[in-house]
Amino acid sequence: MNAVTSHWVRSASTIVALVAGLSGCYPNVPIARFQLINESPYEITFFAVAETEAGLEGAVNLLANNLSPSAVADADVAGAGSYWLRAIASVNGAPVEHTTGPMRMNGGTVGWVWAAEGDSVVASAAVADIFAQTTLPALLIDTNGVAVPDEPKVDATLHVVDHQDGTVNRPTDAATQDVMAIGIERRGFSTQTFPKASWGIEGRDAEGGDEDIALLGMPEEEDWVLYGPWMDRSLIRNALGYELWGALGWYAPRTRFCEVYLHDDPSQSIPESYVGVYLLTEKIKRDKNRLNIEKLDPEDDAEPAITGGYLMEMREPDRLDPGEVAIPIRDGFVMTPVSPNSRNITGAQVVWFRSHIQAFEAALFGPDFRDPEKGYAPFIDMDSFVDYMLLQEFFKNRDAFHSSTFLYKDREDVIHMGPIWDLNIAMGYFSFQGIQGTDGWLLNTNGGPVSRSPWTARLLEDPSFAQRYQTRWQELRNSTLSTAAIEERIDALAAQLNTAQARQFIRWPSLGMTLFPDINFLMFAGPHPASYQGEIEYLKTWLEDRGRWIDEHIAELVP
Repeated sequence: MNAVTSHWVRSASTIVALVAGLSGCYPNVPIARFQLINESPYEITFFAVAETEAGLEGAVNLLANNLSPSAVADADVAGAGSYWLRAIASVNGAPVEHTTGPMRMNGGTVGWVWAAEGDSVVASAAVADIFAQTTLPALLIDTNGVAVPDEPKVDATLHVVDHQDGTVNRPTDAATQDVMAIGIERRGFSTQTFPKASWGIEGRDAEGGDEDIALLGMPEEEDWVLYGPWMDRSLIRNALGYELWGALGWYAPRTRFCEVYLHDDPSQSIPESYVGVYLLTEKIKRDKNRLNIEKLDPEDDAEPAITGGYLMEMREPDRLDPGEVAIPIRDGFVMTPVSPNSRNITGAQVVWFRSHIQAFEAALFGPDFRDPEKGYAPFIDMDSFVDYMLLQEFFKNRDAFHSSTFLYKDREDVIHMGPIWDLNIAMGYFSFQGIQGTDGWLLNTNGGPVSRSPWTARLLEDPSFAQRYQTRWQELRNSTLSTAAIEERIDALAAQLNTAQARQFIRWPSLGMTLFPDINFLMFAGPHPASYQGEIEYLKTWLEDRGRWIDEHIAELVP
């Protein structure tokens, strides 16, 4: 960082991050959109950018009446070049003004870090400053120059910095737990095509075998997911959905937000390897600290041992990997084994589970399906089916009962739905087939816009199930799923991302934009809020309106 752009301030409480983008039309202001993230005691009163120092006056006058802390402003972009910046701010209650320039903008999205130092304001546009520290845990993954493929996993090391005393975390700090050997690969289906990758990681021992590792205060296990929000610009849909599923009393994957540095290019500095905000998530697995069901061993080939535990995923057949076991169910869907997985499940276990599911479906679609003894009821845990369907309906999740839909059966027990998983295009983030709207049903035959597993529609034809469904919804709307309770959770999650979200959108400019994956995968074509605060408000408003619509129509589901 040169002398003109001045000094880095180490106190996280005085850092202000800026995001800039590309749109609008105002004279003398070459930055299209910027978002100011303020933390006391430093508050920007107004801010301006211009091609010359003299041009700042007109820019400030233009924006003075429109800009407040955490505001978004749109302006014209002149293109790559050097620009002047001015901030008028309050530092510890005293007004200060800072002008600096020229600072280089290469076009596209650019970021600045502003900070208070004594009674002055200083700024830097250097990557080493913008991405140098975080209040979230910092995870540094070093692949020794190897690009991360889809598969197989490549060797890497994981360096975790997670100070517990409230101080900032820097990826260059000493690790706060032992540096770990890991394997890493890209993961996902449509997410494979996104510029920002999500990864699967596993702990490894000195010989390269699997090894349990404990991360960010969560129980140890060998397999983990680093989910990188790309489509979901609130960054919190998965975390929110998992929290709510857990709040209903079921196992939900534990999560922690973090910022990740993928050091796969030795020519780059560590700050230059910054790849954004991630959600470290437990992978859904059978484990005493995850989904705690019986382990099914190869020798378990007769009842009662062969009756469980099974963890299965419901999918569309075109999402199968080569060699995966596929157990067909109605309407062309399949179930694939997760635990035991396709490599370890035996032929006898596949036959037993297939026969059990066929018996369940025969009862569900048979003439006596409403009968509490002859029908479907003895096969399923009613509470888990009701809660799972209600939450997926509330979220209006396009993937529900299409993919990423899990169910399990413990030994000598019934079928349970869950855990819930993969909500990045739920809650108003799927534009097509009417799913973006807050009205309309998703899981029944009356108005479902896309093909679903027929289980849900059939269950709702049973007055006993439908009445239970309605009663549970009304109970939850007075507690866990009330608008106030949900907004409190959203605010708490968004608060964790404070300045982190600004770095995310400097690294991955997407606010206010329709991205190519939206079109390729028929996802969210907009309109897109032009700020992170706008994304959070959209999420709140969508869930409030969705809850109100269900409140008004839930009684219609009871035959």
